[in-house]
Amino acid sequence: MNDRPNIVTPALVGGVAFGVASALPLVNFVNCACCALVIGGGMLAAHLFLRDYPPHLPPVTYGDGAVLGVLTGVFGGFVWTVVELPLSFFKLRLGGGFGEMERVRETLSDPQIPPALREFLTSLAYADGLTLGMAIFSVAVNLLVGVVFATIGAILGVALFGKRASHPVPPPPAP
Repeated sequence: MNDRPNIVTPALVGGVAFGVASALPLVNFVNCACCALVIGGGMLAAHLFLRDYPPHLPPVTYGDGAVLGVLTGVFGGFVWTVVELPLSFFKLRLGGGFGEMERVRETLSDPQIPPALREFLTSLAYADGLTLGMAIFSVAVNLLVGVVFATIGAILGVALFGKRASHPVPPPPAP
């Protein structure tokens, strides 16, 4: 019988936690410190997973932590996007962007930006609503950031909160 706790529930909780926090205005600035909210979501998932882990099973490996982190990053990346896109849309439309559109216009006028990239970014910046390109770009970036840094967080969580083996590991055989 498989006594291992469910990996999906802690990943979902950690992903929702970092996804919502990363999308909220002002709170999201914590991610400027090496994606701290995303790493924290991975560590939260690892803590929740290890909290229910039976002591009679072998210790959780870093590979288990990596799988947990990837799953947390996928959940969190989607939640981040689902919360972030409407907030960004309303912030820009209601004028609460703190001069973001002016900064975008200044950045896009930089001659060092390749013309194809400038055209793509201009189409996103001046769209009248949420465009499919903006949504796809946002999902891709949030998934990439979520998966990479939540995996780091979950592996760190396994290292910090994981149960250690009670018996020493035997040395490798002599050649």
